[in-house]
Amino acid sequence: MYELPGSLRLTSTFPFVGRSSELETLRALMPMAEGEGRRVVLLSGEPGSGKSRLVREFAAEAAGAGALVLYGACDAVVPTPYGPFVEALEHVTRVVDPAELRVALGTSGGELTRLLPDLAGRVGDLPAPVDADADTERHRLHTAVTDLLVGLSARPVLLVLEDGHWADASTLLLLRHLARAAGNARVLLLATFRDTEADLPDTLSQTLADLRRSDDVVRLRLAGLSDDDVGEFLRHAAEGAAGTGPPGLAQAIGELTGGNAFLVCELWRALVETGIVEIADGTIRPTRPLAELGTPESVREVVSQRLSRLAPATTDLLELTATAGSEFGLDIVRHAAGLSEPDLLAALDEAVRSGMIEELPSRRLAYRFTHELVRRALYDRLSGVRRAEMHLRVGEALERSEGRSGRALADLAHHFAAAAPLDGAQRAIEYNVSAARAAAAAVAFDEAATRLRTALELGIESPAKRAEVFLELGTASHRAGDAVDALEAFKETAGIARELGDGELLARAAIGYEEACWRPGIADRGAVELLEEATTALGDDNPELRAGLLSGLARGLVFQGEHERGAIVRTNAVAMARRLDDPVPLATVLVRSYWSRGTSSLDEILAMLTEAVDLGEELGDTEILAEAMAWRVPTFVALGDLDAARLEVAAVLRTAEQTAQPFMLHVAEHYGSTIALCDGHLDEAEARARHSHEWSRLLSGSDAAGVYGIQMFNIRREQGRLAELAPIIRILAGDADRGGPWRPGLVSVLVELGMDAEARRELARVVDDGLDPFRQSLWLAALVYLTDACSALGDEAAAAIVYPELAPLAGTNVMIGHLVACHGAADRYLGMLAATLGESERAEEHFERAMELNRRMGAVTWLAHSAYEYARMLLARGPGERDRAGALLGEAAALAERIGMPALLGRVRALGSAAPTKRRPDELSAREVEILCLVARGMSNREIGSTLFISEHTAANHIRSILRKTRCANRTEAASYAHRHGLVGA
Repeated sequence: MYELPGSLRLTSTFPFVGRSSELETLRALMPMAEGEGRRVVLLSGEPGSGKSRLVREFAAEAAGAGALVLYGACDAVVPTPYGPFVEALEHVTRVVDPAELRVALGTSGGELTRLLPDLAGRVGDLPAPVDADADTERHRLHTAVTDLLVGLSARPVLLVLEDGHWADASTLLLLRHLARAAGNARVLLLATFRDTEADLPDTLSQTLADLRRSDDVVRLRLAGLSDDDVGEFLRHAAEGAAGTGPPGLAQAIGELTGGNAFLVCELWRALVETGIVEIADGTIRPTRPLAELGTPESVREVVSQRLSRLAPATTDLLELTATAGSEFGLDIVRHAAGLSEPDLLAALDEAVRSGMIEELPSRRLAYRFTHELVRRALYDRLSGVRRAEMHLRVGEALERSEGRSGRALADLAHHFAAAAPLDGAQRAIEYNVSAARAAAAAVAFDEAATRLRTALELGIESPAKRAEVFLELGTASHRAGDAVDALEAFKETAGIARELGDGELLARAAIGYEEACWRPGIADRGAVELLEEATTALGDDNPELRAGLLSGLARGLVFQGEHERGAIVRTNAVAMARRLDDPVPLATVLVRSYWSRGTSSLDEILAMLTEAVDLGEELGDTEILAEAMAWRVPTFVALGDLDAARLEVAAVLRTAEQTAQPFMLHVAEHYGSTIALCDGHLDEAEARARHSHEWSRLLSGSDAAGVYGIQMFNIRREQGRLAELAPIIRILAGDADRGGPWRPGLVSVLVELGMDAEARRELARVVDDGLDPFRQSLWLAALVYLTDACSALGDEAAAAIVYPELAPLAGTNVMIGHLVACHGAADRYLGMLAATLGESERAEEHFERAMELNRRMGAVTWLAHSAYEYARMLLARGPGERDRAGALLGEAAALAERIGMPALLGRVRALGSAAPTKRRPDELSAREVEILCLVARGMSNREIGSTLFISEHTAANHIRSILRKTRCANRTEAASYAHRHGLVGA
């Protein structure tokens, strides 16, 4: 049996009653049998409802049954990054055999040194944690914790996380990860939290909402004790020697306390200590009428009444320890209290006997408050000056202790900040900055930013030091995903740099500012202006920093639409990076070459990205490698090389999986979804879009809902399920503040659903308002949705304004965003627009090019649409084109049926039935006519299969049927038959 954590070994003098149902549920959920997986229980209740007591009782049972019990509590006073997980994992390192622990850590143990710096001393050498982008570092750390829990699952594991209402952001992120990712761990994750509105912060509410989506998360809520429960409490509290007392006693206590377990215990304690009830001769006897029983109106009154019965030295000591925190060691109290050893021990002893604090089972003497409600009530009694004095005494006691762990630094930062009115700001600033750096090292950037803000609020006199802290704040905020705060911090840094005339500091602020703009897609002209100013101020003093400025400036200029200037700056940046003979800045500049699409050819961009890939492999830098490969994917698609794009997506996915990069996994899956849709694999496209969306939820400061929305819109349209999305698209389209393609998307949906009258009205409004509102976000998506609509409705006015916008894309692919979607050849849309405008010859040229490009790429989904639209145009031209149209409709129908596109198939069949076609000779099918024409062109079975995307075997079967029906002896006779019957060219 493993030793229980100290906090779970505490025993209570009060009986445990009224929770048999909840205890039974927890027993049933504990994965005791081999093969059972992870379960999650969220245990909630009001303050004092008995959550901690239930946890202690259940943990003791689980440990007795052979489970490894781990425990961590969120700190009400000084939240620290991953605090409860660190506490739980430290217990693992103490009780699990080092050899077993080493095996359980697997290959990711080095990442855990961010939380457990001394881990290597327990299990031997470990690799250093990987330095990467914030999301990757966080994901690798979370994965390492998951791997450890899975590795420990030879026996059942109970992981208790208490007081989630005080959890820091990092702890909640890891909790969410475990609830999703540790499915094969034999673990019961039991998290407790207060569910009263005042105690439920937004971060916890969001986490709970996220966890509710999982089917294996169980919610338990503790209600108040019933009158029967209180009666049972009275029987046990009287040590079984008495009954429940006079009739109505249990009911009176229940009514006075609302069944709150903490208040029931406190009221009983007060009744006994003050003699209001007596236990004698096996009977509980009130000494006053039950009607006169009263209960304190608040916990503070409970505490005040209890303090009135204690010695002044004990009261002073309790006020000091309430300032120290929920738990405190004897060494800290000894240094801070200023009492003689006998007086100190006497006061501690009286405090324990009073039930205010309790001694923790541990190798060192330590104590904690019996309930946070008690500690808080004590602390709230103190005046501001008294609090500052107490914090100073505790802080100086902590300074004497050895070690400066992340937890110790957080405590020092907290106490000296609170003591600043008496002690001054210097120590508070130093400790807050140090605590921020420790938090950043633990991948807890939200906490780091909070500490840095505190340091700045305390007042840093030195401008240079203040600028450095603002710079750190900008970086921490950026890595936490808070772009607005990051930009503000970098602006402050730049302002101080100007005052100091410090070009290098200004350059670092400018580079940080542009980086903070890029990932969330903030088009801020200020980034370009700041980079230009910094480039001038820096001069040639620091070539490495200058190369970074030029690289950012090139990207920033393109982001602002200044492609020509961006190209010039990029050329200079590449040249400077090559002169430095340093592959890192060169690779960084080359990775960003995708942004030169407006001025460099696709082949030039591909060459630069390929060089970046080579440099990434040479450096062993997986971030550079993955990013360069990721940008090559849309480049390949833009070049029409879907085969190369497919291979590159697989390579990006492999690299991202090996290095646990959530952003790249998100990108690779959304690329994969887009390509799968082109390939006609609708189920795969949907699955990969969902995977991409799941990975995006791990990204800080990045909302990929728009990407997912566009992808699901396109998939549902091909599946014939757009009606499912119509309500939400109406809402998005009606949001005046939301740009992008949703209003055009709504018009497309209305057309798809046959609501032509409403579609015409909405399209007319779009035309009246002009296209400019759609240029800022996913511009091409808006254009293709409008094309679909005006073509279906025959709206020449709309077609006339859309055609010129799409015309420059003739001969290329339509790619939305960075491969959020690909709709195949732009000429399909240009053909539809030209046909709507009555320009059939121009439309035919576009459709021929669209058919050729989509066929060459293997983009069968868009080939099917191209064939349908081409046939539609030909039939509108006149009866002379019906044979050509029939062949195209046959190809469109075959592809739509094979892929599973019911909406398109319905339109094809409707168009085919409305258009009389020439009778085919000898009962040949449309598909057989199509294959016979290819035979007449001299194609082999393999070539026919490749052209029509069917197997060689299927092509051979069709040809045997053709020869039988036409009574031709061989392929030569069949070719002659095709020419005699005028089938060639159909």
